Amino acid sequence: MNQRTESAYLAKARHNLKNPVNAILGYSEMLIEDCEDENLSALVSDLLKLNEAGNDVLKAIDDNFDEKNLSENNKSITDVAKDTEIAIRTPLNTIIGYSELIVEDNDNLELDNFFSDMDKIIQSGRQIEVELRSIIQFKDHLEKGIKLKSFDDADDYSMVEDVLSSIRPLDREDRGLVKTGTILAVDDNLNNTDILKKRLERLGNTVITANNGKEGLEVLSSNSHEIDLILLDIVMPEMNGFEVLKYVKNSKIYNTIPIIMISSMDDKDSIYRCIEMGADDYVTKPFDKEILNARISSSIERKQLRDKEKKLIDEIQYERDRSEKLLLNILPQEIANKLKNKEKDISKRHENVTIIFTDLVNFTPQAKKLSAGKVVKVLNELFKEFDDLTNKHGLEKIKTIGDSYFAAGGLTGDFKTAANSAIELSKKMINSTKSLNDKTDYMDIQIRIGIHTGNVIAGIIGKNKFAYDLWGATVNFASRLESTCEPGRIQISQDTKDILGDKINLEERKNVIIKGIGTINTYYLNYT
Repeated sequence: MNQRTESAYLAKARHNLKNPVNAILGYSEMLIEDCEDENLSALVSDLLKLNEAGNDVLKAIDDNFDEKNLSENNKSITDVAKDTEIAIRTPLNTIIGYSELIVEDNDNLELDNFFSDMDKIIQSGRQIEVELRSIIQFKDHLEKGIKLKSFDDADDYSMVEDVLSSIRPLDREDRGLVKTGTILAVDDNLNNTDILKKRLERLGNTVITANNGKEGLEVLSSNSHEIDLILLDIVMPEMNGFEVLKYVKNSKIYNTIPIIMISSMDDKDSIYRCIEMGADDYVTKPFDKEILNARISSSIERKQLRDKEKKLIDEIQYERDRSEKLLLNILPQEIANKLKNKEKDISKRHENVTIIFTDLVNFTPQAKKLSAGKVVKVLNELFKEFDDLTNKHGLEKIKTIGDSYFAAGGLTGDFKTAANSAIELSKKMINSTKSLNDKTDYMDIQIRIGIHTGNVIAGIIGKNKFAYDLWGATVNFASRLESTCEPGRIQISQDTKDILGDKINLEERKNVIIKGIGTINTYYLNYT
């Protein structure tokens, strides 16, 4: 039987013995907590002795059932079992004897699960005796005392054989499978950091070293975007490893970097507090290099996957923000929100909406003399400024039709404010058109504007290239006011005038013929 198989069977024997010990410790600790809650101090004292005896048994098993103990002392597993039986005789008698006495002395105790848990402790103690007895009865034959009697059953034997055949032994080829990255190794022992650096760089890692916690943080601050993993000792001058761990995990910049603690401190408190603070792993010195390599590889792989995930999430968020911005450029906020919420019926009737229609007078004849690039440049420059002015005054751009611009106010908010904003917007539209003429020597355009207030229906139409639009007589009326307006002027309806009141300077225009409506009075806005 080769060394690997011997190790597997030794591990199985150790496993069989430690299972009942773990049960003794686990149940006794829970009973101690329950009795402390009930202030049963005398019972707690007895249970603590029982728990202490359980730890003595566990230590004897760990010390004796160790591969070094077999190899260095030339012992068989049967010899080890006999040594263990002698070592645990007293604590095991304490466990079984104390448990039975505790049950007898507290037969009237009303505590949930007390007697059932005590019975499990007693049975676990006896199970240890059974397991040891089965090991001691081995015959030192072809398996050299390794094959347990309990493995004579085909199921038990085949389970270990199955595990051995499933797990491929370590070899040099495994180095090619190790995930590599940039590692910061922090340890006050120069030999330790030197060994770590040489070993890990052989595997393809980049290793940066520091010899105390303060120096480690200085290195980290200058290489934060490169570090994939931190290997951190605990006992160090200047700043100890636990303080470094606490700093890194509380930092918004560094807290995603995985940390493996490597320390000779193997007490439960140190391990627990480091894991609680956010350490990804805890390795005690002296460590097995292959196990450490596996843990380093696993941590780096998780870090690199998280980095890829974060990059992907950032890209998705960027595209989402772009899509939302594009959506808001096309649609009002309220409509965009409805689309994002997957509402199907996006239509609504609005009252007292102020419509603005503009048109560039004689733009088409002038455009014939210009190149396509110049035509688009002129319209783009002017309409971009119109867009900015529309947003600034709280109105919604609906669409452009050729060289016409269509906007509305009052779809949300106060309709009186919207009407006044429409007037201010229209003034600035005329000024923008004049400024454009001043900047070019090839265009001389004027704008006319029609404004009317009334009821409209708003909604989304289309499937592939959907569009938000307004319909109704109000829209048509505003368009007619624009088409019957003189160049460079703003014509408004009686309905809009009624909302604005007498605060603005208007010039009445009588008997204006409006197609589809008839002869009416309208108003020109006087402005400077």
